[in-house]
Amino acid sequence: MPSEIPTVGFVIDDLGIGGAQKQLMLVASALVLTTGTRVYVLSTIEAPHGRSLRARGVPVTTMRRRSNMDPTRLVRLTRAMGADRVDVVHGFLDASNVYAFLAARALRKPVVLSLRSQLLTLRGVRGRVLRALLRRADAVTVNSEAGRAFLVERVRVQADRVVLLPNIVAPASAAPPRDDTAPVVGCVGRLVGLKRFDAVLRAFPRVRAAVPGARLEMVGDGPELGALRALARELDVEQWVDFTGAVDDATTRMAAMACVVFASEFEGLPNAALESIARGVPVVAVPVGDLPSIVVDGSTGVVVGAASPEILAAGIVRALTDRALRRRAQDEGPRLVRERYSVQAALAVLLPLYQRLSKRTGAAALEATTPVLGE
Repeated sequence: MPSEIPTVGFVIDDLGIGGAQKQLMLVASALVLTTGTRVYVLSTIEAPHGRSLRARGVPVTTMRRRSNMDPTRLVRLTRAMGADRVDVVHGFLDASNVYAFLAARALRKPVVLSLRSQLLTLRGVRGRVLRALLRRADAVTVNSEAGRAFLVERVRVQADRVVLLPNIVAPASAAPPRDDTAPVVGCVGRLVGLKRFDAVLRAFPRVRAAVPGARLEMVGDGPELGALRALARELDVEQWVDFTGAVDDATTRMAAMACVVFASEFEGLPNAALESIARGVPVVAVPVGDLPSIVVDGSTGVVVGAASPEILAAGIVRALTDRALRRRAQDEGPRLVRERYSVQAALAVLLPLYQRLSKRTGAAALEATTPVLGE
């Protein structure tokens, strides 16, 4: 029989820089005081969040990947979780969802999977397999209402198995003074096409025309870095654009920004937006995913209708020049985050879920996996 305090095993692709990785670190660190929490990493990439987890008393097991297709990782993962007497398995990203499901079923343990956007990015056979596993999981956590709707309506996951888990936002320290003569417009995230950092760059010449001292800071790394640098040169704004590369913790940079821009094609609820709002920094956002639930136009930021250069530029200029908006963002943003995205809010969701699942040995935890892979 499982104990009243279940041991939860989180499975994730890596513990490098990323919103999902940071959320796992915050969740596991919060849970370690009340459950036997462990983290299993399907690679040897554990910086920066592996250090933070170990410092907080969370055991971290990494697994060297011997090739792109390494089935031995599943065997090693299953053995490690069996030896650690894990009661509930929780996958945290697309690839780790698959490993978590298969290892949990081999151990006959309940499994929780995750969706951290409003869509699935995997295509082809891998996408079909992941959809099938999501339907068979004992629960699926999402961080947005948009993600919940996608799972229920498009993937056909039973509604009562989808659990809304609010992101955790660490308390913000006092914001540093900002230079109104050279305000920094920020973009934070992985430099990939769907984030539309190119749209922000194309809007920036218009921003500079209206606010001559403005600078643009792009925080992150990714496959679009070279193309974005070339675009900055083409637009003749290179001298006012700073590409920082990946940073371990972007919150200090965000606190010094005048606004942060999200022009993505789709999102769930980006952690960077919450962290900006928590620091009283207005967010300029296209209304995708759950961004409209936190970006209240005129209060915590500016909602723009599209990611066109003209519309984006107008929204950014408003965020830079509307003093009343900026004062409201400094008051309303931190309050909103404290009330809805605290450690306590996340634990109120997760602890009852894990305790309920750890007591179950029902049919859902004993299904064979062979039919799943054939769908």
